[in-house]
Amino acid sequence: MTLMGVRSTVPDTGLVAVLVENGGPGMLAIPVGARDGLLLSAPEWSRGPSWAPFLSACVDAFGSAVLRVVLDVDADGGICAVAVLEADTPSSSTAVACAPSDALVLARALSVPIFATGALLRLRGIDLGEEALQRRLRQWRQALDDVVPGDTAPL
Repeated sequence: MTLMGVRSTVPDTGLVAVLVENGGPGMLAIPVGARDGLLLSAPEWSRGPSWAPFLSACVDAFGSAVLRVVLDVDADGGICAVAVLEADTPSSSTAVACAPSDALVLARALSVPIFATGALLRLRGIDLGEEALQRRLRQWRQALDDVVPGDTAPL
């Protein structure tokens, strides 16, 4: 998944980080708080959170590293996340639970990939490749193609 940006939703519900599936039509909106939204939307990452390098140093001290973050859904359908730490063998990697917004901040701070499970994409994802959306986009393109430059009203 690639972080595309942070957007405001309905005023009562706050901010969401918008993630798009690499090479696919899926999109996710992950709720984030104001602090994390500001960090994730900053164009330059010069002043990232102080806790991310500290966490990375602690993990390094134990001879491991953060490999990736994985977004998932819990048994109740809520969004959850883990940071996956390397181990001696890939099959014995350790998953450390964290808040989804913290996982996104950590991924950005450490430049590690973000993954989303199939269950999360099925339950919470928006399929940008769905037929209805594609049909609507074709209609908009057709309408724009049919516009004659002289038909527009002056501002």
